[in-house]
Amino acid sequence: MMKRFLAILTIALAAAAPALAERLPVTLKQSAMIEGDMVKLGDLWENLGTKGDTLLAPAPQPGKRIVADARWLVAVAQSYAVDWQPASNFDRIVIERSGQMIDPRLIETELREALAMEGVSGNFSLEVANRQALAVMVPAGQSTEVGIRDLVWDARNSRFAATVEVPAGSPTAIRQRVSGRIFTVTRIPVLTHAMTRGDVITEKDVQWAEVREEIAHRSVATDPRDLIGQEPRFQVRAGQPVRLADLQRPILVTKNSLVTISLKTPFMTLTSQGRAVEDGGKGDVIRITNLQTKRTIEAVVDGPGMVAVTPGGTRQLSH
Repeated sequence: MMKRFLAILTIALAAAAPALAERLPVTLKQSAMIEGDMVKLGDLWENLGTKGDTLLAPAPQPGKRIVADARWLVAVAQSYAVDWQPASNFDRIVIERSGQMIDPRLIETELREALAMEGVSGNFSLEVANRQALAVMVPAGQSTEVGIRDLVWDARNSRFAATVEVPAGSPTAIRQRVSGRIFTVTRIPVLTHAMTRGDVITEKDVQWAEVREEIAHRSVATDPRDLIGQEPRFQVRAGQPVRLADLQRPILVTKNSLVTISLKTPFMTLTSQGRAVEDGGKGDVIRITNLQTKRTIEAVVDGPGMVAVTPGGTRQLSH
């Protein structure tokens, strides 16, 4: 019996709710988040009852907002017989349309596939000239399927133009015209992190990166072996092409440092002390001043602080 009574009471209250709402004072909302294409009176004011379903005006574009001030609200209230007056001239409401942004990378992927279907082959990257057109906002809850239509491909100049539409194939789709160029790309080794003079590049410091083919010229490292075991002359940034001129063998002997000069034969090994006149890496021929004879000779860098000369192979440069 009690359950039946509660059910009847619930139905009665639901039926009376619109009438009760109309008896409550009409109050302006602070903000309105619009889901559909139209703004209703009930989006702006509370307690309008059935009048709240009255269509008022088109909603802002998805993701956009407008501010309705007291003067405009008074005009609307008078036009639709809404019993409301502003508390001050500063009364206002922010009307915003909910939306979702399409990931530009998704659009670029669809463009790439469309270009491939037009005959663009190989590994390539695209550059959209008007990237602002990739900022596509659609209403919340709507399909985010991206379509490419009206594609024009100029193979001679490597240029393209196309229309992006979301949702794909929809008569109410948002459409944006984009244009740009494509570039053939290739893979080259780059550093995984910034490195500078004194850092020896190892295999774990190298990764592959795609760059425009025009960048991978002879002056740039194109093989990991060009990098591994080398040392930057200056700081080299991560992920950037590395110029061969910016690399050197690791410095094992620095200028003005003391070194051990060794002379080896099948029968004996002689050593003496010297001072390096210049920097040198493994296998480099550098000038060394013998501290005993004060003569400057050429020697081969053999290791950290070590240089070697061979019998008859040492060339005396000065006294």
